[in-house]
Amino acid sequence: MSWTSVINGFVRSKQFAKAIWVFEKMIEFSVKRSEATYVNVLSCCANLEEQSGFYQGRQKHGYIFRNEGVMTVFMGTALIDFYGKRGHLEFAFRVFNQMLDREVCTWNAMISSFACNGREKEALDLFEKMKVDGMCPNEVTFVAVLTACARTKRVQLGSQFFQSMRCQYGIVPIMEHYGCMVDLLGRAGLLTQATEFVNTMPFQPDASVLGALLGACKIHGAIELGNEVERRLLELQPRHCGLYLALSTINADKERWDRAADLRKAIVEAGKNTKIGIEGTLLLLVAWTD
Repeated sequence: MSWTSVINGFVRSKQFAKAIWVFEKMIEFSVKRSEATYVNVLSCCANLEEQSGFYQGRQKHGYIFRNEGVMTVFMGTALIDFYGKRGHLEFAFRVFNQMLDREVCTWNAMISSFACNGREKEALDLFEKMKVDGMCPNEVTFVAVLTACARTKRVQLGSQFFQSMRCQYGIVPIMEHYGCMVDLLGRAGLLTQATEFVNTMPFQPDASVLGALLGACKIHGAIELGNEVERRLLELQPRHCGLYLALSTINADKERWDRAADLRKAIVEAGKNTKIGIEGTLLLLVAWTD
């Protein structure tokens, strides 16, 4: 088994600190590093919860600069993703501009970094530049672009992008794209359209889609619709303790104490067979209450 395989295994199991430790041992014992090694270790630095993750990544960036003759497309893309996830867009954009060769994944990383860090206009501007430069967007590109539209409540533009996926680029929208559109319509207060959008999806909505709709209901005071969406969520994952906990938190924030108490009691029943845990898709429910 290679050193890079060990690092990859730690990355897959989210043991990021251990993966970084293995990488540092590779340097100590002068083991040759491949492109995949650097990409994996930069991913670790991006996902470390501790603030040290940023300093670790900066250190690895410096090491690559000093010791590798060529910054490959995937190494550069990993650096952009790292800086974007840590919120340092000036470094991410500097790497992007310094890259002589860019693939779709490179553009996606930079557009996503802008979209997820409050720089939605730059994300949309870069998307237009991407097309001008002759690069064809893919599914990941449109998740980032629709996210930017949702956060700025640009319903018409987001709808145009969504339609262009299939008509112009031959891309069949997947769950993430539908979730972005529901989020967009919900943030804009268009609950009727958001509900219709969910009900006419070509497949059953998952927790992220229903969570976006529920969050919009809570924000805009659509109690009756919110109760219906809440019911659908609980039917979808009847024994998911994290879901009950998230819904209880939302109801408590809205001072619906009786409903919050009922959901807390349900946690006990659901927890008899499962562990409590809130998946990433459910965090959207809590984010909507901010």
